[in-house]
Amino acid sequence: MNLADRKSLTGPLLVLSLFLVVAATLRFAQDFFIPMVFAGLLSFLLSPLVRRLERLRIGRVGAVLVTAAMAFLFIGALAFLVTSQFLDLAGSLPKYRTNLIARVSALKTNPNNPLRLAVQTISDVTSALNKSEDAAVEKARPARVEVVQTADGSIQILMGVLWPVVGPLGNTAVVIVIVVFMLMAGADLRDRMIHLIGRGRLRVTTQAFDEAGSRISRYLLVQLLVNSSFGLAIGIGLYFIGIPNAVFWGLLAIVLRFLPYIGPWLAVAFPIALSIAAFESWNQPLLTIGLFVTVELIVANVIEPWLYGTTTEISPLAVIVSALFWTWLWGGVGLVLATPLTVCLAVAGKYLPALGFLDLLIGDKPSISPADRLYQRLLALNEYEASDVIESHTHEQSALSAFDEVVLPALRNIEADFRAGVLSDIARTDAFQILRQIIAELAQPPAESSTITPSILCIPASHEGDEIAALLLAQVLAQSGITATVLSSTLLAAESIEQAATLSPPIICISSLPPVSTIAARTICKRLRDRLPSARIIVGLWQPDDAEFIIRRDRLGKVGASETFPDLRRAAADIVAYANCTAPPGTDSLAPPAP
Repeated sequence: MNLADRKSLTGPLLVLSLFLVVAATLRFAQDFFIPMVFAGLLSFLLSPLVRRLERLRIGRVGAVLVTAAMAFLFIGALAFLVTSQFLDLAGSLPKYRTNLIARVSALKTNPNNPLRLAVQTISDVTSALNKSEDAAVEKARPARVEVVQTADGSIQILMGVLWPVVGPLGNTAVVIVIVVFMLMAGADLRDRMIHLIGRGRLRVTTQAFDEAGSRISRYLLVQLLVNSSFGLAIGIGLYFIGIPNAVFWGLLAIVLRFLPYIGPWLAVAFPIALSIAAFESWNQPLLTIGLFVTVELIVANVIEPWLYGTTTEISPLAVIVSALFWTWLWGGVGLVLATPLTVCLAVAGKYLPALGFLDLLIGDKPSISPADRLYQRLLALNEYEASDVIESHTHEQSALSAFDEVVLPALRNIEADFRAGVLSDIARTDAFQILRQIIAELAQPPAESSTITPSILCIPASHEGDEIAALLLAQVLAQSGITATVLSSTLLAAESIEQAATLSPPIICISSLPPVSTIAARTICKRLRDRLPSARIIVGLWQPDDAEFIIRRDRLGKVGASETFPDLRRAAADIVAYANCTAPPGTDSLAPPAP
């Protein structure tokens, strides 16, 4: 393996090693990181309210205390309401015992019930397996050992009972304290983090922190609004259906919907089970199912796309994969935190070059530009998908935009790879042939305005790519009622100049794809100026409008070019404007092509 190959492998291996170390650290120290992450998300959610209260001139400390008091009083009130509703539900469950037993008995007494048959089959198989296991265990039965509980054992049992309650309460207290201190620190904490991480890259680091905070805050706020509207609709609907403790189920739906994918299903399971136990008729269970399905479809397909928009800017596949990863790492808590943490990773990939692969993997932006996708489809000789790329961009923008932003860059890529020896002459010819067919299919009838005569003459500077670019310009001009004649790229320069001298058009456009055909364009321009001194000669130098274009434009101007344009839009607008000025009396005015 040579040195270049080793260097190419070092980067991915280093990233993989770093990923494994970070994942192991997060898994091992989750008791430390989970409260910190929760506190950070809550501080992101409450920071806008703190800033608004600060504008009332009550100070940072006062704004933080008021915000924290309001937030945690609201959470405490919800917890009290949920607890009271839960206790009321638990006290009323014995009333449904008779109806539930009757429903189960009805299922058991029906011999053809599929559920009963399935349960009976599983029971028979399990009994057969247990018999053989019991016989083997009987042969090697160990001696009986009696465990006597001591005082220490009682303490362990007590801790086992109390810890599931004390543990979450302790973590909640820790989160509250951290949130208050984070809000107190505010800008100072942000500046310290920026100074620590962004040495030498203060501008980029500041933008990354600001964007991450803004996107996470918007996401959390929108998610809270969406889930609250979902729970409110469910609570009201269950109340009118007659399901007991509708308020509790609405609040539970709000909380459970913070769990992506599985939350709504958990929220619907409990009310359906209660409706089956509480009512003798099947109307209430069916209405409950219909309510959840209707509300979830509306929220998921209408409200969420409308409110979320580009809040997270991560792809749907990345959301699913991140949910699986963080659930594996931190369990149910990781499922709740998956999307906000993935947003942070996407922002880091956007601003840090070393993590740029994250923005490519999980961002919602296209991984490949339309021009590169068109070029790739042309190399694959897939004319249908290549046509779809151009047509979709035409429908979203316009034909002129598709030609300028998709087709011309693809032509430049073809020429660059051909000159570099990466693309064969056969592959280049095939790609040009497919583009010709697509352009011909996209051709539309010319505008109804009168056609100006004589026509505009387009001369390819050197090769077939120049001719295809000229065909694009001719098609754009046709929409403004201007006829453009495109000469073949197979003609020699002298032959093209001779035809131009014979036709003597008022406007001549030389089509050139840099860098190779630029020299040919200068030669043709100079010779045309000598033969047709009064003609308007413009050069379509189809490249980005940068410093290199300016240098080439100045050189072309010295050999007789009237104007030089980097794209079809400006070239077509100039031709239309000049044609309007030279149109004979009675000719309808021509508008520039629509952007």
